[in-house]
Amino acid sequence: MADAERWAVVCDFDGTATTRDIGDAVAIRFAGEAAWRAAEDRYAAGEISFAELLAAIFAPVRASREEIAAFARAEAVLRDGFEDLVASCRRQGRPFLVVSAGLDLYIEAVLERLSPELRGHVQLRCNRGAPSPDGLAVAFHGDGDGCGRCGFCKGTVVAGLVAAGYRVAVCGDGFADRCAAEKAHLVFARGRLPGYLDAAGVPYRRFETFHEVLAALPA
Repeated sequence: MADAERWAVVCDFDGTATTRDIGDAVAIRFAGEAAWRAAEDRYAAGEISFAELLAAIFAPVRASREEIAAFARAEAVLRDGFEDLVASCRRQGRPFLVVSAGLDLYIEAVLERLSPELRGHVQLRCNRGAPSPDGLAVAFHGDGDGCGRCGFCKGTVVAGLVAAGYRVAVCGDGFADRCAAEKAHLVFARGRLPGYLDAAGVPYRRFETFHEVLAALPA
């Protein structure tokens, strides 16, 4: 395969692979909207970092791993075209990575609905959740490298793929996708991400379904 064809796809989970933010839904369902809103307001006011926001929204959650997984399975809807994009990447031998600031215990539950062949092709890089009667603790993926703002900087994943010789397409929708987008060769953005990228001067393509992404990826 020629270098120009060595593409990899990095896709956010909450609000990108899925039609809604399942992490927020988990926090609201099991800890209440008031606690979730209080943490979001502190973040919006600049009082806490994004990493601290993630820890804060999940800390009051006292549900079990099984309860969280069952809720995610019932609530999550994969965005139109997601499975087609994964299948295309599998056929072409292109790595497909779900890279998320969310937690393994609900992301893995949702990805289980993929066929075994497609699930086997999806690599997952995300934070880990440790449920207990005292709350849901977040263990951040990686060694804290990267921007220092996100807890798990997705830019480190893109940088690793680039170093391995891949051109990288990133699909995302929010703050935690900025570092990945800044290092990617091709960016597909929705939600709040276009506003960040406009301010940073990073080119991107808007999308609402993964059919649009699939049509725009180089052959």
